[in-house]
Amino acid sequence: FPQDPVTTRAVEDLPFLSPKLHNPSMRTEDARLRTFRSWPLTFLSPTDLAKAGLYYLGTADKVACFTCGGQLCNWEPKDNAMSEHRRHYPNCPFVENLIRDQQSFNVSNVTMQTHEARVKTFVNWPTRIPVQPE
Repeated sequence: FPQDPVTTRAVEDLPFLSPKLHNPSMRTEDARLRTFRSWPLTFLSPTDLAKAGLYYLGTADKVACFTCGGQLCNWEPKDNAMSEHRRHYPNCPFVENLIRDQQSFNVSNVTMQTHEARVKTFVNWPTRIPVQPE
């Protein structure tokens, strides 16, 4: 997963997820982030964990997903919160939504991946049509 492909807040508030939530009080990223006040690890960011749908349980390095309830612990320095969540709980609705959203952002024409490349397509745009590429 890229570092921050989508903002999780867009996914969290989907009404169809509400009845399936393991811990509805942790459905916002801010609520999850607040649980990490006494987080013991320095190599794994509370922000990354919260974005991955996880909140701190207050014991050792144990976290849980607000949607599926899956728990993770024994983190290692090279672990990625979202990758571990996806690896251990691939059927979690939160993870599935992020994957689905990420796929919708994939660019089919890689030459148009950058903003600059897309703006260049307006070079020969007819001047009689008042469109600004920006």
